[in-house]
Amino acid sequence: MIDQANSRIRFRMLRYFQVLADEMHFGRAAARLNISQPPLSMQIKELEEILEVALFERTSRKVALTRAGKVLKTEVDRILSATDQSLNYVRQIGRSEHQHITIGIVGSALWGTLLTRLKDCRKTLPGLEWSLLELSQHQQIEALRTRTIDVAINRNVIPTPEANIRCQLISRESMLVAVSEGDPLCDEAQVTLAMLAARPFISLSFSQSDFAQQLYDRCVEAGFYPLIAHQVYEPQTALALVSAGMGVSLLPETSALIHWPGVVFLPLAESIPADLYALWVDEPLSSLMSRFLAALHGSV
Repeated sequence: MIDQANSRIRFRMLRYFQVLADEMHFGRAAARLNISQPPLSMQIKELEEILEVALFERTSRKVALTRAGKVLKTEVDRILSATDQSLNYVRQIGRSEHQHITIGIVGSALWGTLLTRLKDCRKTLPGLEWSLLELSQHQQIEALRTRTIDVAINRNVIPTPEANIRCQLISRESMLVAVSEGDPLCDEAQVTLAMLAARPFISLSFSQSDFAQQLYDRCVEAGFYPLIAHQVYEPQTALALVSAGMGVSLLPETSALIHWPGVVFLPLAESIPADLYALWVDEPLSSLMSRFLAALHGSV
């Protein structure tokens, strides 16, 4: 009888329950689900009847999870997450079969070697189609795990950035310091990090990437804590602020190819890598993926 009752539970019921448990408000949950409140209430009531347990405590002033509801919320989050990953994995297989690869990328990666190799892929891998999705470093890892992208392109990853994630070097690159035109540093043959100690910094966002933290740590190693005046997502934004005299910025050398008016790129005495890597989930690769990664590496 229990099995028969459980078979009446639909995916939609669990999803409605999950959203209501997140919002703890029928009106907000219904709006998020793009439905009216009565269907939501009916689905929750039916789920409780099937399970023969109250999942929510309802009063005129609030909605709260019962103990059973809290347990179900944990299980539903796990079940729906696993379901999403499985379905996305099937989509990923379908993309591979149809010669399509989705690439998650940090914006700064498109200047230089990578774009040339992506263009070459059209010649060496006829029939291949690829599309780009601009994502932060942290978003890329999540997208790899949920199989919404096939490959991630990022900077300065450690050899084993995450469990079950593999990486491969694409190209070597160094950091330069971007200053506004006419800055006294332009008269220097070479700039050290210590020379930047009193300057306001325009940094990449700490919340979006570990790369910004790596640069911050290098400044600390050089003997000072950088004054972070602004945090930005893209190098173009940093260059606009540098041009306006709002501070200096440490950026990958290929950012100099943007040729932003009023900005000068200077070499650093310290060697700070900004190497590009490809990342993917550690599992058996299709022939297409293997050839694509080889092409990114420049070995095709």
